[in-house]
Amino acid sequence: MKKTLLATAIAGALGMAASGAQAATVYNQDGSKLDLYGNVQLGLRSIKGTDSEGDGTIDTESDLFDNGSTFGVKGEHVLDNGLTAYFRAEFEFNADNQKGYYAAGGSNATQSGLSKGDQAYVGITGNFGDFRVGSWDALFNDWIQDPMANDEYFGHTGALQDVGGTQYESDKFTYTSPIWSGLQFAVGTQYYGDKDSFSSSFNNAQSANANLGGGNFSLDEGNSASLFGGLRYTMGGWTLAAVYDNLDNFEFTPGNGDDARDYGDLYGANVAYNIDTLLISFKYSRLDADWNDNADVDRYGIGFRYGYGMGDIYASYQFVDAEAQAVATLDSYGYDGANQSDETYNEYLLGGTYNLSNQMYVWLEGGYYDREDNIGNGVATGVAYSF
Repeated sequence: MKKTLLATAIAGALGMAASGAQAATVYNQDGSKLDLYGNVQLGLRSIKGTDSEGDGTIDTESDLFDNGSTFGVKGEHVLDNGLTAYFRAEFEFNADNQKGYYAAGGSNATQSGLSKGDQAYVGITGNFGDFRVGSWDALFNDWIQDPMANDEYFGHTGALQDVGGTQYESDKFTYTSPIWSGLQFAVGTQYYGDKDSFSSSFNNAQSANANLGGGNFSLDEGNSASLFGGLRYTMGGWTLAAVYDNLDNFEFTPGNGDDARDYGDLYGANVAYNIDTLLISFKYSRLDADWNDNADVDRYGIGFRYGYGMGDIYASYQFVDAEAQAVATLDSYGYDGANQSDETYNEYLLGGTYNLSNQMYVWLEGGYYDREDNIGNGVATGVAYSF
């Protein structure tokens, strides 16, 4: 579920903990606590799609869709030494077609009603800080991307699109320090051992691999461990953050038989200012590519979110400056192979929410991405109920 409430977005920008307000406590005794929570999210969208018919026509497609409905459980236990151990596990399900989706004899008959996992981790926290193991949202998104734009559906292009989707969020160890006079840091690693089994392909450029000479973006299947970290400082209404990730688990293997190349390094910075119910944020990120000598990507963004009492209104803009070969990963329909030149894109998002109650709200959103044939542009609306 997207962090739609302004208070939660501000909490993320300022480094405060944001808990599920609607969680139901089912056990709270002798220092142990267990909560259940979740949401049902449904939407309608009309999006400029791809050439789904194979006739060269780019069509606008509409459907009723699930927007990340989730069921979760979390718990904590106070240890004798004053530390607190905790866990969280979240699972997603398809609210739009749950009925009959897993019927016997169907293509999904062997699957579970909880269609996929979201975040799951265990950790320990105390005066020393916080240490966590498992899978959860990327530090880059939490500290750099989300304060600038945390939308219901569309979202700007960014690190997750460039670097492996949810595979960028798994198998992590992270230490986050306490906050000392407004200063906080986090450091961690994403570790893939040689016994791990996973689908190794990643990246938006999978659809463009033929244009890249048959090369393949993949995860390093040996013992590989990335290094990521960030620094954040809060003073008054200002929050400054910077994050680095060496992306050592990701690589590109050229189609000509050459050795695999490292994917690159990811850098990001964010400056956010909060006053009353207004949050304004500026973001810069850079993918310093090693997979190709001409594939760096710079992104510059600005966004705001304003709480008007019955919901939020929000808007954001991002300028994307891509070197020629990066276009294959960002705009595969517009990629022109060896003739491709550097490209820039202007991305706009606009939306708003309206609270029907403290547990239920509706939203309306539009997105424009400036890609070839206007692919990805569209409007969407929906409803979310939290419990």
